[in-house]
Amino acid sequence: MASGKGIKINGKLATIFVARVALIAALLTVGKMAFAAVPNVEVVTILIIVYGATLGLPYALTATLIFCTVEMAIWPPHTWVLLYYIYWPLLAVVSSIVLRRSNILKTTIFAVIIAVVGSFIFGVLSACIDTLFCVGNLTPEDLRAYWVAYYLRGVFFDVTHIVSNAIIVAVLFAPLVILVRNIAPDACSIVSGKFKKISTIAGEYKKESADPNNDEDDSKAFIISVDKDNILK
Repeated sequence: MASGKGIKINGKLATIFVARVALIAALLTVGKMAFAAVPNVEVVTILIIVYGATLGLPYALTATLIFCTVEMAIWPPHTWVLLYYIYWPLLAVVSSIVLRRSNILKTTIFAVIIAVVGSFIFGVLSACIDTLFCVGNLTPEDLRAYWVAYYLRGVFFDVTHIVSNAIIVAVLFAPLVILVRNIAPDACSIVSGKFKKISTIAGEYKKESADPNNDEDDSKAFIISVDKDNILK
């Protein structure tokens, strides 16, 4: 049977998790709306990649699914709904798994690669879904020809999407990682606890010896130290 203290701590951690997920999901929606006037330039990609790299899969995937649902509530449903529910959660999963490296320079390179490849896949997947939904009654040969024509017609927007995401991730990934890991070091510690060495840009996470009779929130037991002189080592 769980103790009253255990229930209290778990309740606090659950509340913190829900509040943080709500906040980062809202940032995804606000970020998308902020760049809505600029065709195929967005910050959703960089935010999801950073969430995956710092907070891990539980936060990144949950917030991404909420973001997709909110978008469906804001905009009229169309083929983009299927695209969103496939692509953005996949980006969260890949980022959470791949971006777990101790060297920030290498991590940034991998983040840029994920952004570039992901943006390309986004365009290809969008063309596939639109083609299948709009002209699914064509023969395989005609369907292939239609898809090629459809994709080439929007290739300029796909190139813009790929290039802009490459630049945005290359410039903002490291600063945002520092920001998130300093704002929520306890969340980063929990998801990174099995790693002996965390990136020096984010500091090494340690857990202080806690008094077993202390009823305060466990998140206070986490501390962070940043060695800025060794960021690129």
